[in-house]
Amino acid sequence: MNQKKHLFGVLFLGLVALVFLATRPKTVVKKEVQAVQSQNSEKSNAVENQPHRLSAENSQRLEGLKKQLTAAQNKNEILGQIAQVFLNESVFDSAGVYFETIANTDGSLKNWSNAGDAYFQAFNIALTQQKVEKNAEKARFCYQKVLEKDPQNLHVKTNYAMTFVKSDSPMKAITMLREVLDQQPDYIPAMMSLGGLSMESGQYEKAVQRFENVLKIDPNNVNAKLGIAYSSIELGKTSVAKDILTQVLKSDIDPIMKDEITKTLNSLK
Repeated sequence: MNQKKHLFGVLFLGLVALVFLATRPKTVVKKEVQAVQSQNSEKSNAVENQPHRLSAENSQRLEGLKKQLTAAQNKNEILGQIAQVFLNESVFDSAGVYFETIANTDGSLKNWSNAGDAYFQAFNIALTQQKVEKNAEKARFCYQKVLEKDPQNLHVKTNYAMTFVKSDSPMKAITMLREVLDQQPDYIPAMMSLGGLSMESGQYEKAVQRFENVLKIDPNNVNAKLGIAYSSIELGKTSVAKDILTQVLKSDIDPIMKDEITKTLNSLK
């Protein structure tokens, strides 16, 4: 794979996924970032076609929970614990199934949102078009349940919009994200998403502007800095990119992200 395309792929996937990850528990984030990165592996297609193997610890926990489920009076509590096991292993589509089962019996906004979020993460890391479409459709279904009762939910509206990025109607994503920003002009997840979409379409100067607007609100936003850095590389402004990436390396960031940034800096020498 071309080095530039690899670096862009890592960043764009990261921007899309990390818009969501920003609101996730830190204990889950590392595994989720690893799942995002796996898309850039040359063996990704082979891996996706193989059943996911849980760790020995989680396999044992899952087996125990399924036994408890049969006799449990509060089945939703056990189903939630099962879903969490799959979340911890980044098996988001399976987590979505269990969260959706909970939502079908207790249709609270939180339960439908949990299901939508799990399917959205599965959509983000899907490697085949079939899985992209399937998980996008499931995420939209769950998010629509939330929006029917809470149409102003910006988190859900933003993720809902992003499910159209890889569809036949990508402009729908942009339109919906702009609607979110009409509601709340400083809503960073929507701003970041539009920046990522600008990068994907090769509009790097516009991407830089969007990420700079994020930094006006949140000067320490690492993902916005990365967006500017990688857009600057595409614009031929390598010195700007180096300065930003060197600065980001000094931040308290995930080791996986740090490794990617180091690779980028080495490639620019």
